[in-house]
Amino acid sequence: MFRIPSRRALKPALTLFLALIAALPAPAELLKSKLGFFVEMPAGFRLVSGDGSTKYSFTDPNGGMEFDILCYERGRYPNIDALAEESLVKLGSQGETNAFVYEGRRAVFAELGFGINDKKRKGYAVFIDGRAEYSYALLASAGAEDFEAYADFILSCLDAFSIDRAALRSPGPVSQFSLAWPPERKKEREVSLAPMGGPDAGASSVALPWSDEEAAQEADTVEREYKVLVAYAKDPDLSQEAWTRFYRLIYRESAARLDRLALEAARLLPRDDPTETARRVLAWVQRFVYERDEKGTDFIPPLTAAFGARGDCDSRAVVASIILERLGIDSIILVSREYSHALLGVDVPGGGQRFERGGKSYLMGETTAKVGLGTIPADMTDRSKWLAIELGD
Repeated sequence: MFRIPSRRALKPALTLFLALIAALPAPAELLKSKLGFFVEMPAGFRLVSGDGSTKYSFTDPNGGMEFDILCYERGRYPNIDALAEESLVKLGSQGETNAFVYEGRRAVFAELGFGINDKKRKGYAVFIDGRAEYSYALLASAGAEDFEAYADFILSCLDAFSIDRAALRSPGPVSQFSLAWPPERKKEREVSLAPMGGPDAGASSVALPWSDEEAAQEADTVEREYKVLVAYAKDPDLSQEAWTRFYRLIYRESAARLDRLALEAARLLPRDDPTETARRVLAWVQRFVYERDEKGTDFIPPLTAAFGARGDCDSRAVVASIILERLGIDSIILVSREYSHALLGVDVPGGGQRFERGGKSYLMGETTAKVGLGTIPADMTDRSKWLAIELGD
């Protein structure tokens, strides 16, 4: 079985992509199709053709990379292997293929290598048995000479596909190809839950299933998406859209991985009091050891952060938001380039600093200093300098 190239192995190609991504147009929005699937394209990618139902074709601003979504009525092919085989034969593609399971469905991951008008293209494809009315072919490729520059974007586009609403909080197809989902968790790790049980509960912890391979897979996805994000560093028009997508794809990779931890937290928290629940979850992440990955992505992945009680402000905000969402409490994260900081926002009653968004009023929470919900640094109160990000759909 072939393996997806290491993100580290492709690092020198980032400089080339920075040159390719100049003068970007308006960003594409999250596509919610009539057939029930979702896809969140990188900032600046645009829909250039398709029928708006069963065919979609996206390109990057320079037209060097193409991402196609093709939907086929169930029954047209006897199985997903037949769909993959015919598609690859039509393209004249050369490359290895491997079967895997995506969201409980049969799927095929394929290397792409083919020619169009005497020009060679390389990429990857994912074929998914949709179970119901449709099956899907996802094909992403770039000119062979630019493949390394686009490789992270190719994988990111494929991984941003969700076959239905439930899959929006599960790892994407590329991640589930790289490591079977759900993974085997053969180890246990003691996780501190203090002070979720309240001020009188004392220290509390629980032994939870753990997988080193799962943590490595999450970290690999974060590294890939960070490289996609960095490509927009000098583009003020698209940087906010790129930041939003970065955190949303991390959420997708990590949300379901924290379900067991959220279940254990729910046993300790006062579920009938959302404000107190939010306060305790915030106090829990405030106790994390402050740590940054300054030599890499500058972001500790949520699974590692939650189980190891460590991380920077944005890691803590994402972890807290994932836990609160699982408990049924609406939350957002707030990030600021000007303040170099991240906060949590929670839609619960209570006094203090608030952030208005979409007709809702979110109580703001400091993630690093041990202060109460609704208290933020006095020199960070300019709301125009905060970007609000809703992680879930």
